[in-house]
This record gives sequence, C-alpha cells and structure tokens, in this order.
Amino acid sequence: MTASFPTLAPSDLPAIARLCAAGLAGAPTADDLRASLFTPGWPVTVRGDPERGVVATCVRDGGAALRLLVVHPSARGRGLGRALLHAAEADLGDAASITVGADAPDYLFPGVDATETAMLCLLERSRYVRGEANVNLVVDLDALPPPDRGARVARVEERDEIDAWTTEHWPMWRVELLRCLDRDRLMIARDDDGIVAFCCWDGARTGWVGPVAVRPSVIGQGRGRGVLLAALHRLRAAGRREAEIGWVGPIVPYAQAVGARIHRVFFVYRKRRAAAP
Repeated sequence: MTASFPTLAPSDLPAIARLCAAGLAGAPTADDLRASLFTPGWPVTVRGDPERGVVATCVRDGGAALRLLVVHPSARGRGLGRALLHAAEADLGDAASITVGADAPDYLFPGVDATETAMLCLLERSRYVRGEANVNLVVDLDALPPPDRGARVARVEERDEIDAWTTEHWPMWRVELLRCLDRDRLMIARDDDGIVAFCCWDGARTGWVGPVAVRPSVIGQGRGRGVLLAALHRLRAAGRREAEIGWVGPIVPYAQAVGARIHRVFFVYRKRRAAAP
C-alpha cells in the first residue's frame, strides 16, 4: 500500500527551502522553489512533510517527471524516501515512463547530482535506469574578461519579435526566454539581420546562466560570447563570486570564452512502466 502524504502549498515554502538546504548539494532558493513548484498554471504536485521529506511531480505534454525528492539527513534510513517515491509514482498515474530531472522549462536540476549516492541507489533499486549525463559548468566571476559591446537587456516591447524568433529557431527554449524577458533577465545582441544571440540568467535557478544560443546560421562564429559575458557581468555586479552555467551542450565555447570548467555532473534516470491492460 502506498503511504499517504498531504499535498503542500506555497505557505510551506520556507520549510521546504530549509529541508532542501539540509538535504541537497547546491540547493535551490525559496524563490527558485516557488517558481518551479508553485507557479500558477504549472501542473506540479508537491506532497510530504516539509520538516522530514518532500516529493514533487509534474506532467506536461504527455511526459511525466519526478522533479524533486529530498529527505532530511536525520530522517534517512527508515524507508521515507522509498515511500515518497511510491507516492510520486501514484500521482503520475498510468504514465508510460517517468523521467527524473531534466524537465525543462521550469526544472530544478538537470538530473540527479552524481554525488547523491543514496538517491542514485534508491532509483536503481526501484528499477529506474540511468540514461544520459548532463553537465553544469562554473565560472569565476572575479576573473571575467571585459564585456563586449553590443549586448543589452531585452525590452518588454520586443516581446513579439523575440517570441517569433525563438519559435522559429529554438522553440524548446521559448518558455524560458519569455519568462526571463518578463523578469529583465534576458540579454540579446543584434546584427544587420536582427536578433543574433541571447543569454538568460537567474532563470530556472538563481545564479545560473542559460540557455544561451545564437541564430543557427552563425553557429561556430563566437557570436554568443558577448551576451554570455554581459549576463555574467550582471551576476558579478549583483555580488556573486561564481556562476553556474546550467545543463550545457558543447563545453568548448564556454571554456574558451570565459574560462568555465566542469563543476557538477547529473545523471538522468527513467523508468518505463507496463501499459495498462
């Protein structure tokens, strides 16, 4: 029988944030948790005991994801993590498969941190299979080169153009870009053909940079360097000493442009379930 856990509400956020700080490496802030777990309209279910353990699940566009599972260190070793996982699977109903992490656009982690051995073991014992690995880089903001000219913060009145450009070239990042635009956290650059590059910061996570991309016709020309540097300088001006570049694709551009180095590795796990008779 699946254990019953109450559904949690935004009023539980301070306690959930304290739980994450105690139980997770690189824990999300309360603001990050609010945006990911309690944004109106996002189909997320959060349940558990915010003093001991919490699980969050999401179903979107036919995909089911386990977004967060955290147990306080003092409550581990008693089956609570397994009970929360079973409750999450019940919340996800008859979904054909469940993905752990990497559920953009409002994800908290691009997978399970490779150092979270207990979580990795829990998933493997529950018949989840390890898939791809995703990487976060880190940048020393005190060692940044000077900013390039030409990059600037996108303006709200450019929303329709940015929406159309993103829909044409990078549709998977449309929601993230528009959310960062609305929060003044989107850097863009232009050339004679219009928008050429963009960079988000403080998007999915506070202090994280990304996504970053350029118009496909100029990939490989270093045209994203300016927007990346501009965003990193904004984080430095806000008092941060380091910034993470989240869920990166190619590593070379970031290593060359700003001296980024590999910081954390995340494993994506999936469980495929038998179809209902």
